[in-house]
Amino acid sequence: MPRIEHPIIDTAESVTWKGPLAGTDHTVIRVPDLEVAIPWYQSLLGLVVSERFKSKAFLASPVTGRVILGLSEGGTGLDYVSFRARTAEAFQAIATKLDRIGAKTSFGADGSRPGALEAFRVAVPTGHAFEVVHPETDKPWAPVAGEYRPGSLDVRTSHLQLRTTDVKGMTDFLGVLGFRSSAFVPLQDSDGYLIQFLRVNEYHHQVAILTGEAGIHHVALELDETDFWKLLENLTVTKIAAEYGPLRHHEGNMLSIYIRDPFGNRLELTSSMDMVGFDYVPVPAGHEFWYHMNMWGPQPPETWQKEWMGS
Repeated sequence: MPRIEHPIIDTAESVTWKGPLAGTDHTVIRVPDLEVAIPWYQSLLGLVVSERFKSKAFLASPVTGRVILGLSEGGTGLDYVSFRARTAEAFQAIATKLDRIGAKTSFGADGSRPGALEAFRVAVPTGHAFEVVHPETDKPWAPVAGEYRPGSLDVRTSHLQLRTTDVKGMTDFLGVLGFRSSAFVPLQDSDGYLIQFLRVNEYHHQVAILTGEAGIHHVALELDETDFWKLLENLTVTKIAAEYGPLRHHEGNMLSIYIRDPFGNRLELTSSMDMVGFDYVPVPAGHEFWYHMNMWGPQPPETWQKEWMGS
């Protein structure tokens, strides 16, 4: 087997020991109709509208007031995913690294979430937009006045899964942003990967990359385990059907359920994932595929395996 180089790309001159990114800040999904999308997402997750424009809305958790999801009118799929820089210096250091490798970035916080002080976006090798945001000092998390009710779900942003025929190339590019490998499956006949799970902080992954036709497979939001089961009970009231699950993933050790919105966008709703530590050494994923996907056994339907989120 060829030697595998793990993507641990940090330098003392440009990042703190915790890395330049703190985690996933928010994700924006494209929808064809905001008037349909907003009440659907509110019904499923209990989110509240933090800010609304003509063709975009930002949704926040009523428990914390934190924006976790955006809806952008026009088509389906991923508009962009945003990662939070730890400091102003880390924000600039990432931009400098991207400039050195010739990556094209566009600066401006106008299109980002409320509270963004600085932001830039870069097209990753799959063509999707990744944003790095440096927010102003956030107010302490607090329930949203007039919107919080007993039993409200504390929903947080988690990760996304994308697919590409060049997992190694995508892994190397994200290494420039500060991503590190947590787990991987090497290809048997080349120096590439079948799967990579990448993180920027102490949690197991914020991006999962799988081999396949390029595209975004799903966007993931998380809840505590108790709230996860509350969410499932809520499905019996809203009559929103799951595509797959509930199940338990091996990578990250998360409870999970997959749901498609009215337009075909795929959400993964999970419990909190395992913490592995920032300096965790990546390990090969050695179990059978079925066990990685669902330690309880039942495997995903054909739609899960062959259909992506829009463009």
